[in-house]
Amino acid sequence: MKESRFWCLAALVFAISAVTADETKEKSAAFPGDLGRPFDGLPLPSGPARRPPWPSRPPPARALAVDLALQAAQEAVAACTGSHVGVAIIDAAGTPKLYYIPDGTAGFHAYTGFRKAYTALIFKRPTSEIGALSKTDASLAAQITADTNFLSFAGGVPIKVGDEIVGAIGVSGAEPSAIDEKCANAGLEKIKTRAN
Repeated sequence: MKESRFWCLAALVFAISAVTADETKEKSAAFPGDLGRPFDGLPLPSGPARRPPWPSRPPPARALAVDLALQAAQEAVAACTGSHVGVAIIDAAGTPKLYYIPDGTAGFHAYTGFRKAYTALIFKRPTSEIGALSKTDASLAAQITADTNFLSFAGGVPIKVGDEIVGAIGVSGAEPSAIDEKCANAGLEKIKTRAN
């Protein structure tokens, strides 16, 4: 009797861990455009059996050219002299174009910058405006807290070419975050006549 209870309990633990593993696997692809961990983390076989099981990929979204993205990031960092900031620039689909983390800056600022840029892109306005609105708009505040990729601290700004939003920039690391946004705008100002 005890042995059958043991096996029933073991089967239950196994089933719960399998469900938890499936849930974790689904949540691992949290960022826009993230296909998750390729090939379950294992190398592909060599020889004729080598067939990558990637899903079909959409064409790249509209974005800044990488040289302009780099110049904007460098200018944003220069404008934030005295602060250790990281910069993230994303394309019109919300996928990363550039992470720029100067020496001496903690790497997590790239993720915070990404979240600011992503929020600015989705809401089509600077995150400083979104943060201010969320203080009086309960539904907006609920929307922001429901998605772990949204962050309404100042520092995220949409990138526009004419009237079209082609991506966003996010700066993180200065205090208060209004300085992050000033630096993001400085980066965009540097390239505005050359972005198309």
